[in-house]
Amino acid sequence: MTATPKDVRHALETYIKAWGTNDKALLMSILAEDAIFCDPVGTPEFKGHEGIGRFWDFSHQGTARELTPVLEEIRACGNEGILRFTMQVRVPAANQGLDLSIVEYVIIDDAGKIKSLRAFWDETSVSKPEGMDLFSPDVSQAYKS
Repeated sequence: MTATPKDVRHALETYIKAWGTNDKALLMSILAEDAIFCDPVGTPEFKGHEGIGRFWDFSHQGTARELTPVLEEIRACGNEGILRFTMQVRVPAANQGLDLSIVEYVIIDDAGKIKSLRAFWDETSVSKPEGMDLFSPDVSQAYKS
């Protein structure tokens, strides 16, 4: 059965919930085994649960980073969707942070799992939280095994 806009909404709501609750298992549960994750578009893709799990681990750095996605919009058409949100990243021990405005384009497979996720953001999408120093992660570290 072909995925519907309802399936797309469910997957994207679960995706946001996984990031907001620091639940890696929940994130993996909504990803196809062979999912492709490109964050941001133009950089090498993370492939499958192993690759995307590596991105997750890099993003969280144990408990050193706090990630809070603030949902702004979900649009779902057929088995595709757009997710717009701001990821608030905080590193309390260093009084650093960053707010990253992101638009993600997803394709859901027939099982309702995310098959492809492409994140769109650039340097104009970043802002510094008031009272904090700007946090600048080195995403290239996420590609190291």
